[in-house]
Amino acid sequence: MNSRKSLYDKQEFYRKGAVLKASFCGMRYQVEKWNKEEDEEVFRATVWPEPFCFEKTPEEKKEMEYFPYTEEGLDEVYDWLCQKYDEERDKWDHAGMSNIFE
Repeated sequence: MNSRKSLYDKQEFYRKGAVLKASFCGMRYQVEKWNKEEDEEVFRATVWPEPFCFEKTPEEKKEMEYFPYTEEGLDEVYDWLCQKYDEERDKWDHAGMSNIFE
């Protein structure tokens, strides 16, 4: 998995409303600041298999998790992304053109 630094930091990237979109060996992922409730900001991390972007991927192929909107929460996002990659490595290895017609 990419390094923790690849998720940037809370103050300089996410507070501006930027969304990190990236991929790693067949696993696409997205990290963004999210308003889970009216007054609760969190990080929302999403993973899904290649080949499509977030907007073109069916919802049932996406998995989302929420984390505290802190630097420590961003560390948790990184750990979760690594865990998802390791747990479902076979899924990511077979992602790509093979699942276009599924």
